[in-house]
Amino acid sequence: MPKLGMGPIRKEQICRSAATVIAREGFPGTTMRAVAEEAGVSTGMLNHYFSSRAEMLEETLAFVSEQNQARVAAAIEGVPAGEERLRALVRTTLPREPVVEETWRVWIAAYGDAVRSESMRTRIQGRLDPWYELLDHALEGFEDGGPEPDLPLPWVLDGLLNGLAIQALVATTGISLDAIEDMIVHSMQRTAATR
Repeated sequence: MPKLGMGPIRKEQICRSAATVIAREGFPGTTMRAVAEEAGVSTGMLNHYFSSRAEMLEETLAFVSEQNQARVAAAIEGVPAGEERLRALVRTTLPREPVVEETWRVWIAAYGDAVRSESMRTRIQGRLDPWYELLDHALEGFEDGGPEPDLPLPWVLDGLLNGLAIQALVATTGISLDAIEDMIVHSMQRTAATR
């Protein structure tokens, strides 16, 4: 039995370890045993905190999402609206650091799982709502005040980020992250100007 008060610390330790395993092995290779080994705990400890492997994977997605959103929120806090704030968000979101790349790999695995899992789809939707709020904040100064489009500007930004970041992670395009940042910012400027 874990020590009293250690629950949140242990759960975070397990989620950090699960994120590492997911980033390396994907969801199919992320077993309870592999996560326990990575965390340096027993599988019984994992079973104490998570009722199933699926719950552990979903909680890990929530954990890395919360960590990433906190990083992004801190990066754009106090930055003037417009291009400077958008660049701060994009720069922080692109996989420039190992922890951010790990976050991307967990999200890619989660999206793959969500094709088959209603529970994962629900968990993803719950994580996207606060993300879109951050994107909306980063896009202040880009709206032209015209009628609400069918496709909200934060969704467009998210699509660009997802597509180009995934290409940067899995393709050998030779396009730098700085060039991707410029592409995203310029695309959002053009898109907002045509609304």
